[in-house]
Amino acid sequence: MISASNEYALECVINPQKGHLKVSGTIIIPATEESAFFILNRGLRWTKTVRRTASGYQSITAYKTDIVAVPKFYHGDLWTFDIQNSQQDEFVLEIEYSGQIHPPAKDSHMPAMGYIKRDFVELACYSAWYPVPFNMETNMSFELACEGPDDWTWEANGKLQNVEKNNGTAVWSWKQTKPVNDIVVLGLPKRDAHLDEESLFWGPRDLVGSHKVLDTSAREMKKLLEDWLGPRDTSDSVRFVITPRKMGGAYARTGLIVVGGGYSTDTILRKPVLQSMCHEICHDWFCKASVRTYDNWLDEALAEYCSIMITDDYLNEGFLESHVEKTMQLLEKQGNIPAIRSLTRDQEEAYAAYYFRGFLLLHEISEKIGRIEFRKMIGEFAQICAKNRDITTDMFLEFIEENSKTKIIDTAKNWLDFEGVGIPLSI
Repeated sequence: MISASNEYALECVINPQKGHLKVSGTIIIPATEESAFFILNRGLRWTKTVRRTASGYQSITAYKTDIVAVPKFYHGDLWTFDIQNSQQDEFVLEIEYSGQIHPPAKDSHMPAMGYIKRDFVELACYSAWYPVPFNMETNMSFELACEGPDDWTWEANGKLQNVEKNNGTAVWSWKQTKPVNDIVVLGLPKRDAHLDEESLFWGPRDLVGSHKVLDTSAREMKKLLEDWLGPRDTSDSVRFVITPRKMGGAYARTGLIVVGGGYSTDTILRKPVLQSMCHEICHDWFCKASVRTYDNWLDEALAEYCSIMITDDYLNEGFLESHVEKTMQLLEKQGNIPAIRSLTRDQEEAYAAYYFRGFLLLHEISEKIGRIEFRKMIGEFAQICAKNRDITTDMFLEFIEENSKTKIIDTAKNWLDFEGVGIPLSI
């Protein structure tokens, strides 16, 4: 794995009426001994692939390949450029492509997480609207200029630089200087948008308006998290973007939390809703484990554990104990679940393994060490996550065992290697 991050500079033109996307720009990637692989949506076609060198420009060909399987949560094909074995420190690719965002294949059973529609645009790595780096360092800094109708408003996971209007269109420009794992763009017509600078929520007015009742709780729980886990891994404010899609749940990107369909405001569901919101905020700390290895269980389990603990603190209604019992029941209903260590995020069983069994594993360690001591160590580890580029299971377990002076690694390995119904027997 390469330590330096990629740099993207993209200009995109989005036509919501036609569902069309056109992108041009530059990708700078660190030198590698391997060919570079990228994932691009099946509905997009390359129109320019040029390599820029110190001596000039060189046309290169993008080759579609099936040398390895593309994870199911990406809706795209795998492409490679023959750019290895160079004496240069980096490769500079100038690219252009255009087309429409195709949904996932029907037999993939995956939700459509990216689309360009007349009333809403949602683009992230899942739809592979930009060339998603596959076999190299996945983190990237970026500059993005997005041209669309001048009566639309937009959000992205970068700092807004400016908005320029010209002849019925507007160009919104963002910059992200820290390495992040995605480039996200969302937009909708201003006439339909909930635009309230005092609110944490953004999106269609008919979906977002009712979320005002959640604003205060979200802010207070965020403050509790910061008091426990320390500074977040971003200076950006937390924003919940509500999208009209019904499937696919939520994902968090550098303070930007994208939620399909929004949250229920029914008072009966207040506890799980607050915990779910808190879980996504937790990913501002826990987002450094690779999605291509089993280590990703750690990001999800830590976000689940911390959000449950904070919800328990906030409500003071025995939420932790009831959630442990409920999670155990949900896990057992899933039947035989493979070992966490054998799963990657795109596999169907990963959700139950990472969220349910992973949370219960952390709860087991907490009970073994003591809740107060374990919470203190989780707060310290959160800052390790915030300051490091990559986090692994071994890093976490070694940190906990060393600082707690308690033998927990064997217990954790027993859980991580357990395949079956529910949880393993204690050892």
